[in-house]
Amino acid sequence: MSSLGNSGLCIRDLQVEYKGGQVALGEVNLTLPEHGIYTIIGPSGSGKSTLLRAVAGLLPGCRGELLYNGRSVHDKETLVGLVPQNYGLLPWKTVRDNIRIAMKITGTAAVDKSERDARITSWLGAMGIAGLADRYPLSLSGGQQQRVAIARAFAILPKIMLLDEPFSALDAVTREALQQIFLNNWLAHPATALFVTHDVDEAILLGQKIIILPAGTGKRTELEVLDNAAVFGMKHEAKRDSNEFFEQTKVIRKVMQAKW
Repeated sequence: MSSLGNSGLCIRDLQVEYKGGQVALGEVNLTLPEHGIYTIIGPSGSGKSTLLRAVAGLLPGCRGELLYNGRSVHDKETLVGLVPQNYGLLPWKTVRDNIRIAMKITGTAAVDKSERDARITSWLGAMGIAGLADRYPLSLSGGQQQRVAIARAFAILPKIMLLDEPFSALDAVTREALQQIFLNNWLAHPATALFVTHDVDEAILLGQKIIILPAGTGKRTELEVLDNAAVFGMKHEAKRDSNEFFEQTKVIRKVMQAKW
């Protein structure tokens, strides 16, 4: 049996250009193991969001190869969940219906309505917002809307989860609470995940490895990939005060100074 059978997400020579030929993302090569979670940081314009959009299938004209366990990422059996910075919720639908529609579109909704509703309630409960099921997005705070967006992404049971600076617009207290909630749910229901952030601390807290993109875009994007297993393996509440966290912060800032 080929080793590609469980190779996870494999990005080979991925390149994205605008219509005028300007490079939006130089050639990228990256392998993310199945059920792994890597965080991505980089300056504005380095291609972080472009990378996620390409993997999500939103940039059909991109070059290169995107594989998941040896098959095209965009194969109908490979579900991809995307959590955008702006939440991406339908304002005219309730919280429950936002999740129900996503499950229906992806074919992950149970045939039985009571079973489907129970699954939705379970995911909302995991995010601490079970009481908001019948509310509309515009009546919710930013933190509550983002919890709904994350619940929706988990509810479709994706093979790949892409998160584009999901907590950047939130205050520090809400952001830290959602980091913990997200990580707890990912540990319970692991998906192969790429998490884009502009926050160094968040990158260290949530990533098994940390990918640093260089400034600007050229023919080839040279990624700096840092192992973060020492911090990731700790209890979440112990990470920030650890020596390993402090040392990793220094390493990242040195790379940023050199590449940005």
